[in-house]
Order: sequence, then structure tokens, then C-alpha cells
Amino acid sequence: MSAKVSRWSRKKAPAQIELTGGAKRDKYDAWAALAEALLVFMVSFGAVGGFLNAYRLEYNQLLCLFGTLGLSLLLSFIYETRRKWFTNLCMILIFVGYAYVAVSRFWILNSGAYALINEMYEDAQAYLGIVGGGLYNLTVEDSYLTISAIGLFVCVVLVILMVIRLQYKASLIRTVLITFTLYLVPIYFERTPDPIYLFLLLSGYITLGILQTSKVKEHIAAQIRHALPVGMAIAAAVVLVFAILLPRVKYRTIVPKNASKAATEQSAVAYAQYGVMAIMMNNSSGAGTREGRLAHNAMFMPDDETDLIVRYTPYSYDPVYLKSYTGLDYDGGQWSRATDSLGPSEGVLEAETEGRAKLYAEDKNVQSKGQMEVYCVEPNELHVFRPYYAGEEERTMLLMDELPEGALRGDRFTYYPDVNDVAVPGADEQTVSERYLTVPKICEDAVATACREANLSGTPEEIAEQITDYFQREYRYTLRPGYYFGGMDYISYFLSKNKKGFCTHFASAGTMMFRYMGIPARYVEGYVFTYTDVVTDGKLQEGVDYTEYYDGYSPLGDTALVEVEVPDANGHAWIEIWVEGRGWVVVEVTPAAIYEEEEETGGFWESILNSGSEQNKQANKAQQQAAKAFENAMASGVSVLMIVIACVALFFVGRYGYRRYQETRLSGKARLELDYGRLTKKLKEQDEGFAKLTTPEEELDYMAKYYGAEIPEGFKEELYQTFFAPDRERDYEKLRGQVKAIRKSLKKPRA
Repeated sequence: MSAKVSRWSRKKAPAQIELTGGAKRDKYDAWAALAEALLVFMVSFGAVGGFLNAYRLEYNQLLCLFGTLGLSLLLSFIYETRRKWFTNLCMILIFVGYAYVAVSRFWILNSGAYALINEMYEDAQAYLGIVGGGLYNLTVEDSYLTISAIGLFVCVVLVILMVIRLQYKASLIRTVLITFTLYLVPIYFERTPDPIYLFLLLSGYITLGILQTSKVKEHIAAQIRHALPVGMAIAAAVVLVFAILLPRVKYRTIVPKNASKAATEQSAVAYAQYGVMAIMMNNSSGAGTREGRLAHNAMFMPDDETDLIVRYTPYSYDPVYLKSYTGLDYDGGQWSRATDSLGPSEGVLEAETEGRAKLYAEDKNVQSKGQMEVYCVEPNELHVFRPYYAGEEERTMLLMDELPEGALRGDRFTYYPDVNDVAVPGADEQTVSERYLTVPKICEDAVATACREANLSGTPEEIAEQITDYFQREYRYTLRPGYYFGGMDYISYFLSKNKKGFCTHFASAGTMMFRYMGIPARYVEGYVFTYTDVVTDGKLQEGVDYTEYYDGYSPLGDTALVEVEVPDANGHAWIEIWVEGRGWVVVEVTPAAIYEEEEETGGFWESILNSGSEQNKQANKAQQQAAKAFENAMASGVSVLMIVIACVALFFVGRYGYRRYQETRLSGKARLELDYGRLTKKLKEQDEGFAKLTTPEEELDYMAKYYGAEIPEGFKEELYQTFFAPDRERDYEKLRGQVKAIRKSLKKPRA
């Protein structure tokens, strides 16, 4: 018998540090509730307020401070009552109110979160010396209001988590994981809050460390009352010492830059090159051509790998467009290919090409002729990427032995570049389809409204400038337009609701606006690269006669054959409008793609020879890639966090369900032992007197005496027979039901 009883014995608990001089709680302790509220406030406001202060954001500090303190006091005093029904009722009411605010003020909170992300991204750009990318569009522009709202909203979450957690265990590690995470990004970019916030946070951490070291389990709030002053004193001393010995203004001169951190700045591209984000979000998108699709993905995430290799002789400061796809009809979410309906000449510009060829033959001081070689690195059988004014007959497919390393296909074009704004012979003789003036009914209202808001009027060139200014003023360029859930066609959604997007969306909307104003227009996709790309990253091809690749007028003068690698990030969409006397011409309305003419402060040779060493070129490219990588990492951070939280929750729910399933497969006796073990485990953790008991009889008598438990008649004997007598058939389900009834009958411990 003694051997079996030993399994119910409990090892003597290790000595604990008594902070209060007694573990029992005999009455309502208002001072304990106050101490707990102060601890919760320090940790919560120290984390959120410190984050906002690190970025020197303007927000309503008093609202966040008193809102956090007030909720901390309210919840702490409620929990100190130890009345479960009252506590649960209050928490339900608080959660309902919290949910109501979240729903009713959704756009304010949403704009506040995006305002914080924008601030973090802009600060990272300045720190890393990088440029590029668009910021989130804010539905509510009042940043003071939105940041105050999101700051208080996060404080409320932290207060609720901390108060609930402190009822069961003072866990320093979990508290640090919840709160200090907010500091990671600003600390990485050398943004530190004022000492007062560090004091608040450190005071809370030290206090929790004292409680955890003391292994306090019962009435933690009472223990906080004694530990908090000690934690505040130590925190004040630490912050004061660091403020004197290591002031913020001299930090960088005193502490050298961490080598590991410096390495991460250069390897950010390799680590955050979209791969994990794209797989988890399923929102990556290739570049080059999207086949006229507007709502294909939630964000545009190029990989910056080379798609095309172009060899040509630079002739102008203007960007070079390589056309591959011409859109004709719009069906609400995609453009149909013009060549499918109107023949290949519609996309190749045969009439304009022939007219410019005639101009070249008549006067080389007005028009020129060039040779351009375009090599495809990525397989693309459906698309030919041709320069403007290169007819189908002027295209020659190159043999494999003529291709550079890495290329899979190549074409050589004879083209007649637009180097002068002059009338083109024969351009007006072609027939322009009425379909290039069609505005579908599904988007007509939104297009008409946009045209009125932009106050469009005048010549095609003047209207083009007005549309560009309108988009620049009223819309936001971003690689993250967000998910499109339907309900209206995409152009209407872009113009009237979303008001943010990238080149595909601006070019599509602009095409419809031109058509609405009676100007034939069509949507075009392909690649574009600038003069800066050429002189910065281009490679001179030596030993080649310039006149073999270019002849005639050149605004740049005699240049040379240059090889340019065009990455998928240079994939682009633009507009062609029909202008009397010139035919189809390129129009650019996308805000981020408005390429201003380069200042003519140096000729081609001076620019390309002084553009920097190969190492500088690679560093510049790495910075641009880092900008895109960081932007998308920031953009996806909230979504990834939600996925991680969902996965963690799913793991615990699954584990709980699996354990319950495993229990159903146990014998009746084993399940009874498990239920009784759960009953006694909770009491042993919170009652030292109960923890010293060694037998079920003593435990049941203790429950009846101090907790008012109702012990069914004959239950002790049945329990002993189950645990210590030889196995025989019993009504285990009845005994399990009695254990549950005992647990429900437990009351507040008697004095």
C-alpha cells in the first residue's frame, strides 16, 4: 500500500523568496491592484510610446498616456476582486467595445498603421542611402489623428495581454518578446527613444525578473507592490549611468559600427529577395509583359534578373522603349491583343516606319537610321521586343553562334528613331480603327468623372500633360496596390476607389481618358531603359565601327556601340495616342515613370567614362535592389505577422485537439486519473497547504474544509478502489462526472 501511495506524494517544494511575508490573501488589496496597474502601464506605454518617440512622430501623447494608465487601473482593480463571473463579464464588455472601435474606426486605424510603415521606410531609405519605390496611400491624411489612434489601439492590446498574463505567471521572457519587438527596427537603424521610455520599460523588466527569480505563483499583484520600487530604483540607476557615460549624440563616435550589422546591410537583398514573402503571400508578379492583365496580383515584385540584352548606339537623352504588346479592347480586367483583331501592322507601326525611312533618304540631318540587337535571356516565344519605328521587314533573327553568353534568342532591327518632332510622310494616310475610341459602359462613368476633375481640354499634347498632372496630384504610385476583390471593373476601381497602383493601372486609365476626349489611344507593354541606365551600367563594345550601327542626325553626336542589360524591373506599360501628322506616338502618364530629359552638362563620352568603376556600379545596383527588398519586406510585414500568429494559433488548437483525441483512446481508469490530476494540480499551484498533502483522502477533506467542495457519498472509497485495488469493472464515467462536479463546487478559500 505504501508503495502505491507514494505516487500521490509530492516532492518538497524548493525554498522561495517571500516578498510579502505571507502568501495568503485575506481581503481586497487595493495597493496590490495599484502596483500591478503601474507595472502594466510602464511596460505597455514604454514599448509603444518609445517606438513612436524613436521616430519623433507627432501624436497625442496625453491621450495615449492616460488611456493606457486608465485601462491598466481598470483591469487591475477588476481582477483583484477575484470574482470570476464579474471579471469575465467586464472583459466581455471591454472586448465588445474594442471590436466596435476597431470596426467603426477602421480607416483611421488602417491609415495610422500605414503612416507608421511609410515613416519606417523613409527613415530606412535615408539611413541606407537608397531611393525608389512608392509609399502607401493614406485614406485619412491627418497623421496626428491616425498615429494617435493606432498608438492607443496597440497600447490597449498590450495592457489586456499583460493583465491577463500576470494573473497566472510573471514571465519576463514572454513580456520581452511581446514588447521589445517594437524596438527592433528603430534600434537597427540607430533610432533610440528618450531615456524616460527606456526607464519605464526597464523598470517593468527588472520587476518581472525579480518576481520570476522569486518563483512567485500566488497573488502576484501583492508581490509586485514590494518588487516594483526595487525595479524602478535599479532602472533609474542604469539609465542615468548610460546617459552620462554613453550620451546619444556621442554614441557612434564611442561605439564602433557592428561588423555583423554592416554585413546585413549589404546582404539584405540576398536574405529578403522576395522569395519567402512571395511564396507565403502568393502575390509576386513577373515583369516585362503582363498580357494586358490589370488585377493579376496584389503587389509587383521583380527579381532584378536580366531579361534582355540590348546592343545599340545611344542617340538621345530620351528613354528607349521596346514594345511587345498592344492592347485594343478592355473587358473589365484585361486588354485584348490588338494584333488578334487588326493584324500585325497595328502593333508594328508600318506607316510611321515607312515615312521615317523616306525622311532619312531625303535628309540625314533631320532623320537617322540605326541598328539595334535585342537578345532575350528569359524564354519568351510569344513576344518580340522591338524598338519604335522598326518594321517587320527590318527584323532579322540571329543565329545561335551570334548570341552573347546567356542569351536564348536574338533579333536585329533596322529602325528610324524619333530624333525630331517633325511631320512624318504618310502617317495620316492610314486608317485608325474606331475601336481605339471605344470607352466601355462598365467604366464610362468613372472615366467621365476623372476627365471632369482633370479639366481636360486642348490639343492632344496639352491633354496628355493635363492627365499626367492629374495623376501626379491625385493618385499614388506604388508597387503594392493591394488585393482586388471585384465588384466593379478594374479601371473604375482604380480611378474612383483605390487611387493607387503602378504603370499598368495608370496606362490603362489614361488610355480610356484619351478615348473619352476623342483621341485614339491604345495600351502598350514592353521594356524601357533610360540614358542614365546606359551611361551608368552600359558596356562599351570595342572594335566596332560606329557607322555600321548608326547614321544620320544624333542629338548626342557620335557615340559608340553599347551593351545594356535590361532587368525585369524595367518592364513597363505606357500609352500610344494618334497625333495628326505624326501617327502613333508614345505618351507617358505614370507618375514614377515621368523621365525628365537629362541635363546636357556633359557629352556621351564624358558621362560614360566618368560614370564610375565596376565596383561602384555594382554597389549602386545593390542599393537599388535593397530598396525594393526592404520596401516589400515592410509591406508584407503585417501580413506575414498575421500568418505567423494564425499558424501558432493553429498549432496550439491542433495540439489541444490531438491531446483530447488521444485521451478518448485511454481506458476509463486512466481518464479518471487524468481528470483528478487536473483538479489537484491547480490547487497545488496556488495553495501551499494543499501542495503538502500526500493522499487523495487528505486532499478531498481539505477541499471540503477550505474550498467548500461537495464530496459525493462513497466517492472516497470508489476513488481508493480505483487507484489502489486490483482492476475490475467500474462506472468510470460516473466517477469522472463526480470529479467535474467537485471542481465546479469549489468556492473561494475560507480563512
